[in-house]
Amino acid sequence: MAKPPLKERLKSLMADYGRLAIWVYFIIFFGSWAGFALAIHLGFQVEGAGGATGAIGGGYVAAKVTQPVRIFATLGLTPPLERVLRVVPKVHRFFTGRSS
Repeated sequence: MAKPPLKERLKSLMADYGRLAIWVYFIIFFGSWAGFALAIHLGFQVEGAGGATGAIGGGYVAAKVTQPVRIFATLGLTPPLERVLRVVPKVHRFFTGRSS
């Protein structure tokens, strides 16, 4: 059986994991933005539009380019992370908004 389209998989992820999926996505986003900005600041040469915008702007552009990868990472990381977080109920409740 073929996998459902990405849009349907995201809807299913949000229905099943809600807040945790959002947390995972934004942690990956801000982590990649900071990582790219730091790399640019430390001298990584960027060709194209991102090179002229400074480290923070270039990092943002690079992070947006990696959006499909971040979406797939969110789809793959959220379910196992939810199982791990169940071990610490207070942390699980903080990230998911529901008890274990």
